[in-house]
Amino acid sequence: MLFVGQTFGQSKMVVGQQHSILVEIPKNWLQAQNDQLPFFIKPDQKEISNETYMYVYGIDYNDKPELSGWVNGNNDYISEKFKGVKIDTLDHKFENIKKTDYSTGNYLVINYQYPNGRNEVILVVECKSTIVTAVLSTKDRKELNALLPSFIELSKSLKILGTTLKEE
Repeated sequence: MLFVGQTFGQSKMVVGQQHSILVEIPKNWLQAQNDQLPFFIKPDQKEISNETYMYVYGIDYNDKPELSGWVNGNNDYISEKFKGVKIDTLDHKFENIKKTDYSTGNYLVINYQYPNGRNEVILVVECKSTIVTAVLSTKDRKELNALLPSFIELSKSLKILGTTLKEE
């Protein structure tokens, strides 16, 4: 993996056909190269596993996606693929995620504890034609607890806008 960036916060934009997401890179995190994710960062800390990362992604839909339906489908997929996974919700309030012209204001924070020790926290945000996700994936619970403040910092920085991209 190639790391680029600096250890101080900087704004990035993730753009899709129907959305634009502005996000701040938390302190002590670096932008990393990932062919499938436009916003992918890793911690700039020696004591943290190389398997730990965060990303932000938007998934556009033709119809208005529903938060509960999307979460239930994702949870079913994870439960089927990873037998014994523990799924829980976390109670975090994000004042930046509110009803706007594009966002419905509905969101949920989910924690997945995998049988191999890995932990993921995912913020799922419902918009008029997009589901936005912010994900923290860690090697174990200890790393999750250490890096959860960075995930909250990143999540509090999200600004989600509707966008219309037209091909010429």
